[in-house]
Amino acid sequence: PPLATRTAGLAAGLAAGVFGSAAAAAAGAPSFLPSAAAAALSAAPPSDFIAKMDERCSREALYPPALEQHRREASGSKAADNTGAITIELRGRVAVWTLNQPEKLNPLNVTTLSRLTQLFAEAASSPAVDAVVLTGSGRYLSSGAAFFDVGVDKVNWPSVLHSQVARLNVGIFHPFIHFPKPLFIAANGPAVGGGTTMQLLCDAVLAAPSATFHTPFKKLGITKEGCSTLTFAQKMGSEGARRMLDEGEKLSAAEAARLGFVDVLVEEGSDLVAAACEFAGGGGS
Repeated sequence: PPLATRTAGLAAGLAAGVFGSAAAAAAGAPSFLPSAAAAALSAAPPSDFIAKMDERCSREALYPPALEQHRREASGSKAADNTGAITIELRGRVAVWTLNQPEKLNPLNVTTLSRLTQLFAEAASSPAVDAVVLTGSGRYLSSGAAFFDVGVDKVNWPSVLHSQVARLNVGIFHPFIHFPKPLFIAANGPAVGGGTTMQLLCDAVLAAPSATFHTPFKKLGITKEGCSTLTFAQKMGSEGARRMLDEGEKLSAAEAARLGFVDVLVEEGSDLVAAACEFAGGGGS
């Protein structure tokens, strides 16, 4: 879809995709509890405490991966360095971002998500960048959210957990929706969950023949996220959306291209990133 389509109207889809329905979002989601405040649960009434933390997080525009990254940096943890999680290369005026945790199949974890947020902000204001291509290193584009490393706490209150997950999803997908420059995917291999849904928040998807696309939400018993209830039907029609979201079918690159998920299927042996950069208008070298 054109850039205007991506940026105009997806905010409503985000609310629907994250909270389950626009009505639920309009009614107000449960408040967010950051990890740094877990110890304070026993010291303050839950409703008052959560309300205060929600106000703080809204004011500072924080979300679980960013909060956890801040905690790691403050504690001097070796895990605080996130610069290597995504490599950066400028090809002409196209920035190529490569998810760079191939040994973990490029998960969407605290390290990657906090770095991705930084890169979106930098590229949005950089006069040297006209467009961005996002790809992966190794066999996978992305294995999706790393459930135990996204900054979400283990809590006993379902409403608090729901709120954390909701804010997590907003934090992951908001930068994709509101990025003001053309954004392209070069799917070098399999993509799962959020690694798949984030692609239809971009302007076009180019894929290698080895790529696959999988959204196993039904099998995992979790809500369809990343605006997928809106974008999948818009891009693929009801058949493709049903097969991927309701039935959890894993699509090959060829079938994804037939249904419209993939815009350009690159030939076997071709340079996928070069093709994506050329498609973005910046040349392949």
